[in-house]
Amino acid sequence: MIVRQQIFDDETPPPDLRHRESQIQELIRLLHRARERTQGVLITGPSGVGKTVLGRTVLERYAHEYGVDWAWIQTLGLTTGDVFRKAIRAAGGDVSHNTPNAELPHRLREAISGDYLLLLDEGDDLAGTGTLRQLDDVPGVEVVVVCHEPDDWLARAEHDVRQRLHGGKIELTRYGVDELADILGDRARVGLVDGAISREQLEEIADGVAGVAREGIQTLRSAAELASERDHGRIRSVDVEDGFERAKRRIRKAHLNSLPFHHLVLYELIRSNGGITGRDLHRLYEDRSEELYAGRKLTPISDRARRTKLQKLQEYELIERERLDHRWLYTPMDPSLQADCNVSVSRLV
Repeated sequence: MIVRQQIFDDETPPPDLRHRESQIQELIRLLHRARERTQGVLITGPSGVGKTVLGRTVLERYAHEYGVDWAWIQTLGLTTGDVFRKAIRAAGGDVSHNTPNAELPHRLREAISGDYLLLLDEGDDLAGTGTLRQLDDVPGVEVVVVCHEPDDWLARAEHDVRQRLHGGKIELTRYGVDELADILGDRARVGLVDGAISREQLEEIADGVAGVAREGIQTLRSAAELASERDHGRIRSVDVEDGFERAKRRIRKAHLNSLPFHHLVLYELIRSNGGITGRDLHRLYEDRSEELYAGRKLTPISDRARRTKLQKLQEYELIERERLDHRWLYTPMDPSLQADCNVSVSRLV
């Protein structure tokens, strides 16, 4: 049933950025303005709507057409020094882990020969850390930040960073049913055998995932897998129906595997307790922090930082939050999905 498995991988770029033409043109316009006026870009929107795909595709084309260098950096869990080191190495520079942070801006300037565009993916934690301010101080460096909630991000950012990025926002929304069905049809034509799925079924998938491209693509993939496992000659309605849950679990697992240690610890504290109030969660984290971080170079994070990590877990649909008698209750979306963080997480007592 599936003839090209890689077509359904998140890392595989689409054959065309369907139904994002206006956002493509806006990003190109903002990139021109960034180079002329030293102003960055913020790409925002919910998980799975194609923020990274838009950024990577447009920056790659732009860099090729205008002869500039660019780099894509996954920033989740990285320190300011980590971001600089990755940017320097991507530009062909040489830097060690022991290089003092104070020297990194100079090293980056030495490594680049002209304009250097940085796509800072999963940049929700960058606001207020000083990373963007230090990158802005390097001549020639311009940044495109990918995050989920623009208002929250800008509220946490430094004043000068907020001023630079406020006028350069591109907000992606979910696709319409017909739009996402078109996108799924493109994947089906390349990745599946001919006639494997009907247009009506593609629309059913698009409607069922509420216009989220990643979920739609993974549901299509899961439906095809189930059809093959059941020896169906083509995808049937039951395969589509069962494909939704398989896709959700696959996406959650991929998200969980991509998260840094701090996120995983908080997730396991919630999962192991089957649900926990915010107050108890923070108390448990602080009480057990010594054993949780034993033998690691990492150190426990602040209350504010923990709240940011919890928001990321919600955005990835790994946990949900609801009001319970004037308190927030955090519960795991899939209690059977365990994080591989190599720590023993105790239950609340």
